[in-house]
Amino acid sequence: MVCLLLHALSSSGYCYDTVSLREYSILNTPVPSKIDLTRLPLGKTFQVNHPPQFTLQFFFNNRDIFGFIFKRSPKYGIRVHWCFFRSCEESPHDLNEIIARPQVPPFDEVFFSVKFPPLLQYNFQGLEFIPIQ
Repeated sequence: MVCLLLHALSSSGYCYDTVSLREYSILNTPVPSKIDLTRLPLGKTFQVNHPPQFTLQFFFNNRDIFGFIFKRSPKYGIRVHWCFFRSCEESPHDLNEIIARPQVPPFDEVFFSVKFPPLLQYNFQGLEFIPIQ
């Protein structure tokens, strides 16, 4: 009984891992701006470098996107394009959300999240981070 109690109170007894988006890390997986979500490994943080427009990291939990914009050029914003198709070709089922507007501060160290739309009957297969002017 005591061993069970000690195991439950230890850090390995919890069912979640801590994810840090605030630090550049060698554990981040670099990915292109256009991503096939069906091939992403679970439980990892990903980094998108789109120089000189922006650099960001994100975590995808098969439902929502949580991320951190490290830096971006003031004249560019960032649009998240959740794609119905893996190739990210345009579809009426796509979702577009602006996470940073051009010429609107802050320009670095910004947290963002994109929630999966409630009551949606399908999943997205692609993801794209697009610079906008």
